Amino acid sequence: MTNIIDSSVQCWGCPIFDRLVSVISDAAASAYNQFALFCVLIFCVVMAFFVFDAVWKNMRNGGDPFYQKSLKPVLINSLFVFALLGMGMWLPRFISTITFEPVADITTIYTQTMIGVDEQTVNDAVTYKVQTMNADGFFRPELRNKIILLMKTTITQFQAYIKLGIAVMDSAFEWRALLGIGTLIKHILIFSMGLYLVYGFFRLFVKFCFYFADIIVAMTFFAFFLPLSLVMFVFRNSDAPGWIKSIGKNVGADQIKTLINAIITLAAAVITYTVIMVIISKFFAGHGTSVPDLMNMITTGSVTAANLSDDNIASLTLMGCVTLIYVLNFIAGEIPKVAGQVMSAFDVAEEKTLSEQLGNDALKLGENLLKTTTDIGKKVLGIEEKKEDKK
Repeated sequence: MTNIIDSSVQCWGCPIFDRLVSVISDAAASAYNQFALFCVLIFCVVMAFFVFDAVWKNMRNGGDPFYQKSLKPVLINSLFVFALLGMGMWLPRFISTITFEPVADITTIYTQTMIGVDEQTVNDAVTYKVQTMNADGFFRPELRNKIILLMKTTITQFQAYIKLGIAVMDSAFEWRALLGIGTLIKHILIFSMGLYLVYGFFRLFVKFCFYFADIIVAMTFFAFFLPLSLVMFVFRNSDAPGWIKSIGKNVGADQIKTLINAIITLAAAVITYTVIMVIISKFFAGHGTSVPDLMNMITTGSVTAANLSDDNIASLTLMGCVTLIYVLNFIAGEIPKVAGQVMSAFDVAEEKTLSEQLGNDALKLGENLLKTTTDIGKKVLGIEEKKEDKK
């Protein structure tokens, strides 16, 4: 069963993300100089409106220092911005090197340290290998590699959590289950709890496979609108109208923050559900296995039914089973709030609006396909016809 999980719970979104990053990087690089020239023309048009607005304010306010408050900051900023535009592809790759890549790297290191795995363990568990990418594109291949490694690191935990559910299910198949009707019902509940873990984390895994969508959108906006954001930066410290300044902010600084948030969101699944694993480890750890040891077995995917405490399972009452399942369901609903508080402490917000929608649509599609297949199967087997005959 674990081999089936290892082979099926893989990085389904990695090939798509890999290819899209390569296409966006090459397309943005090829259009960068032309779009930069177009943005200079936009600058000239906006500059004309800006000068007209500044002159009008100067005349209306009666001798306002036009040069100091309006024209001087724009002239200084324009010299700086046009020099940056003249650097070509060196500028965006430099920005990626000092912003996005360190964020992805630090997030991956933090996640791997928290769950006790390394890069080699991740690559052994999730086997996708990155494809060749043009090093002269808008984004460096290193950024793509770090994001995919972060995606693969999180997927190793979905593998591990599903294996934990199977271990809990295995623990229900013991001779104790035959000692009485109460014990039998209790072990059925234990089996149901394990099945709930398998089903719940597999659904989360399917949704996670679409989490790269928000990163792709943010990378696309940043890649194609960087020249425009630079041009609009010219008016940042001037007495320009608010709508001019907002253009540069929305397509520039905001997109950088959005992309950073989307990268960090890839690790949110590990941050949120580690709490549930701690509770399960605390409950099922036996006398010979400490809570940290069992936690390590869970996160590394090496946990089996033999690692779970027989004493704790034997002492688990019917009410205890029901209570534990209720607690797990309650925590699963509350954990996103906790994750939001943790991420807000670092001034980071989860960016997965599009990803959540795609993930939910995929789950809905899967449910509809399953229902359709079931209905077809019933018709083929004549189950519905038999029911009608009985009536």
